[in-house]
Amino acid sequence: MNKQSVDIFILSGFLGSGKSTLLKELIQLERKKGRRIGVLMNELGEISIDSAIIPSDTPLKEMLNGCICCTIQGELSLQLNLLIEEHELDVIYIESTGAAHPIEVIDACTHPILASKVNVKAVITVVNAKQWYEKKMSIKLKKFMVEQVKYADIVLINKKDQVEESVLSLIKESIKEINDQAIISIVSFAKWNPSFLDVKGQTQEVSSTKFVDDNHNSHVHNHLHLRTVSFPVNQAIDRIQFLHWLERMKGQLFRAKGFIYLKETPGLFLFNYAYGEPVLERYALDKKYDPVLVFIGEDIDRVDLEKGLRKLQAKIVCSNKLDSF
Repeated sequence: MNKQSVDIFILSGFLGSGKSTLLKELIQLERKKGRRIGVLMNELGEISIDSAIIPSDTPLKEMLNGCICCTIQGELSLQLNLLIEEHELDVIYIESTGAAHPIEVIDACTHPILASKVNVKAVITVVNAKQWYEKKMSIKLKKFMVEQVKYADIVLINKKDQVEESVLSLIKESIKEINDQAIISIVSFAKWNPSFLDVKGQTQEVSSTKFVDDNHNSHVHNHLHLRTVSFPVNQAIDRIQFLHWLERMKGQLFRAKGFIYLKETPGLFLFNYAYGEPVLERYALDKKYDPVLVFIGEDIDRVDLEKGLRKLQAKIVCSNKLDSF
């Protein structure tokens, strides 16, 4: 088992945008750096086609006949865990089907059993320039493509050779209106130079003139649109105080989950929070998990979150001491 967490990059984008071509490029770059890479691919059909581009010596898990965000979300968590347990890896690239929503993919990557094993580094969304500009699709699909861009940390406007320069400028501006925090790059054949990532997966300042935003002088880590924060919960916590604290959390919380102990009732509980609704269920299976909470949201303050959880646990410790007198 890896002692250090594995970096996770999620490749998003609608059908035909060029995700598989980008994945091929990224695998070559990672291999040149000497990084140990694994791949998890998801396709809607019964037969895998895109996996043919993956080198035979690269650890690969495939999920067919379903979309990560719906029918096989739990399977992704399982396969991701198997990749990590079976191989010594530095980074895993997840190529999701074009019908997957970034939030749901991140949700699957942050199962409590994976909390200490993975580090979701970025969502990279690939946009087909001509497809984005012409919008020859249903309103539902248009909205879905917007969602994939909205929650991206990096947006690649691909296949620039298929449209005019003036059109590329319009595409860039429309993407900026949706997500002004993302790094945007205009490319052909997914030829992209992620020079701000060093061999250890740590972020460096963007300085390459190949990026559209030439003056973008920030770190990807500091601009993650969707943040994931995991925190061990070693003490039992008060259920009411915990739920009230959740309601007052800074930022926009999309999802929370984990295993916790409660002051009121003995035993381990599985906690789930989605769309504003918290659910606590007694965990009755034989397999034991360390208590931990995972949060997914926008503009989440890690320091504030950890401080709040420590206070909740400290209150229980103080209460127990008083009860002993």
